[in-house]
Amino acid sequence: MDSSAIVFPAIAMFALTASVIAYAGGSRLVAIRRREVSIRYYRLFNEGEQTPWLHLLGRHMQNHFEVPPLFYIAVLFLYVTGSVTPLAVVLAWLYVGSRCAHTFIHLGSNNVTHRFIAFALGGLILVGLWLTLLWSVASSGVR
Repeated sequence: MDSSAIVFPAIAMFALTASVIAYAGGSRLVAIRRREVSIRYYRLFNEGEQTPWLHLLGRHMQNHFEVPPLFYIAVLFLYVTGSVTPLAVVLAWLYVGSRCAHTFIHLGSNNVTHRFIAFALGGLILVGLWLTLLWSVASSGVR
């Protein structure tokens, strides 16, 4: 299997994260222009308050820097150890799909049960990705 196939889900995950950052930044600018939040708030995040929507966007943006780095690390390890398999690529795409679902739910209905299911599913997929790496490295050694 072409090991570069594992890079495309990582690029897609980056695109999702970049989109969330751009959306949050744009939403903050609009809120500042509408005087819904003071620009001073963003100095130390303690001068005044931001709207609940901006708070939600900020939390969601922060989510992309909590668990997803473990995805990027797994992808990198799979690539550099020559452990990329069709299963690993499928799991990587499934993880990106779960993060897209999580984003859609969190920034849409924000149904906590549905959001948790998407998050938990992503976590299980991520564990599967790491187990795929472990199996490959343990069974054949690092190439």
